[in-house]
Amino acid sequence: MQEKRRVLEMLRAGEIGVEEALALLEAVEGPKPLTKPAAKLLRVRIHAQDKGKPVRVNVNLPLALAELLEMFLPEEAKLALAGRGVNLKDLLALVREGVPEGKLVEIEAEEEGHPVQVLVEVV
Repeated sequence: MQEKRRVLEMLRAGEIGVEEALALLEAVEGPKPLTKPAAKLLRVRIHAQDKGKPVRVNVNLPLALAELLEMFLPEEAKLALAGRGVNLKDLLALVREGVPEGKLVEIEAEEEGHPVQVLVEVV
């Protein structure tokens, strides 16, 4: 803090110019940490069966529209999520708050003798 004050005093006294003061302040603060760009998409992949017919859902939703996810999920996928203790509303609330990139849910289960695969990730 003392260094910053000294730079500002030098600027006020006219000993250095604005550009020099900015350069000195940046040097005192040190390098800024690199920030990773915020995640932008909620990716959902579902492979299931509905009344004996294969169902494949591949959705990439902007995070701002994540609450629409429930409209795209087949009932079997909702049951598989609930059966594994995943509360979809809580998951979507978490996504809205901001979560790091990566897999949020990955389920491989069986419903009525048919495999159900659910993958929800933030990319």
